[in-house]
Order: sequence, then C-alpha cells, then structure tokens
Amino acid sequence: MAKVATNISEAVYQIKRWRGVNEALEGEASLEMGEAAVMRNFKVTAGGALQKRGGSKNAAGLLSSYAASVDTDNPQVLYTESGSSSLTLTMYPGIQADGMGALTLTGTPAVVTEANADEYEGWYYKDEAGRFFRFEGLARSRQ
Repeated sequence: MAKVATNISEAVYQIKRWRGVNEALEGEASLEMGEAAVMRNFKVTAGGALQKRGGSKNAAGLLSSYAASVDTDNPQVLYTESGSSSLTLTMYPGIQADGMGALTLTGTPAVVTEANADEYEGWYYKDEAGRFFRFEGLARSRQ
C-alpha cells in the first residue's frame, strides 16, 4: 500500500459562535476563531452558529424524477392564415427539464411548413414568449 506524505498539518475546528467575515482588501487579515476570510453557501442560525445551506442543487434534484406533460384537454390555435401558407416553424423532436428545472428542447431541429407538417406531429415548438407547445397538426378549413 502506498502512503503519501505531506508536510501540511491540518486541523478541524468547531466554531461555536460566528463572528463574521473578515475580508482584508489590502495586506493580510489576522483571523480570530469564528471569523472567515470568505463565506459561501452558509447561513447563520439564531444562536450565532454556522449552518451549511442546501443550495439550488438539492432543490433542483427534486425535479430529476419529473417529466414534461402535455395539456391535451385545451388545444390552442397558434397561427391562423388565409390563402396559401407562408408560415415556417422550427420544431424539435423532444423536450426535457434541465438540472435547474427549466424546459429545454432536445434533438435535431427541423423546419416545418404546410407541405411537411404531417411528418412532424408530436414534435415541440417554443414561441417568442418562451412558451412550449406540442404540435398536433394543421386544421384546414374550406372557404
């Protein structure tokens, strides 16, 4: 078994009373017990002790088991045209939640027109306002 020898002596201290952050902008700071040079991801309890915050990683981890669902009870008409269609939409084959719970479109995008719309039913579209939609087809009416 290999042993790695170092000349660093480290010790863990228990801070019973938080005394604040002592950031010296010039020169060296002389820290006393209970002071920190930098403070990240901690909160101070009512009794003055430090407690590590859970952070966004733990909160976002709650979303890892969720999937995007589609509201099929309330279909929406996104665009209405009269005459021949000139509309083109960029759609994606998939959608998922990222590590922070925000929806993102996945896969290789395709440009959808009236001529090829039937091939892309079930694909996803994101409008300019950032809303996501699942494409269910074109509704054609005769005039």
